[in-house]
Amino acid sequence: MTPADIEELMNMPLVDANSDVHRATESDEEQILNELYGPADPDGIYRGEGA
Repeated sequence: MTPADIEELMNMPLVDANSDVHRATESDEEQILNELYGPADPDGIYRGEGA
């Protein structure tokens, strides 16, 4: 593990862990994600398996 990895791990508690981080924030974001990766799975995650 590098010093950069250790620093990143030490700062993880400071990251904003919004539970809606995977939700679209722009009006056309969901459409673009669908075009790029196919439909989201039941959890709302675009996995790129249906494009």
